[in-house]
Amino acid sequence: MSQGRDDAGRFEESVTEQEILKVFDYEDDPVLTAPEVADGLRRFGKQITPEGVRNRLGEMDEKGLVSRKKLGARAVGWWAEVAPELDSSTAKTIDSRKESDEWEEL
Repeated sequence: MSQGRDDAGRFEESVTEQEILKVFDYEDDPVLTAPEVADGLRRFGKQITPEGVRNRLGEMDEKGLVSRKKLGARAVGWWAEVAPELDSSTAKTIDSRKESDEWEEL
């Protein structure tokens, strides 16, 4: 898969931080390895190698979005420290339900 470049010649991000965080939300286990995150992203139609995921998770760790723990000689477990942002249509639906009696029924 070819990845585009931005105006400065750097590779553009093909997977957003929000998409990575979403994987943690959808998985049953809250602690995932980089290959498990890569597999989760593939289910969303995103292609990224486990090495690419490790790099992105490292950047996200520096921002406080995820944390990690060494699980063995080579294995690292990652977990989300924040939830992914809701897309705008979902946020609007929740806001409209909060304003009505419908929220109380849920």
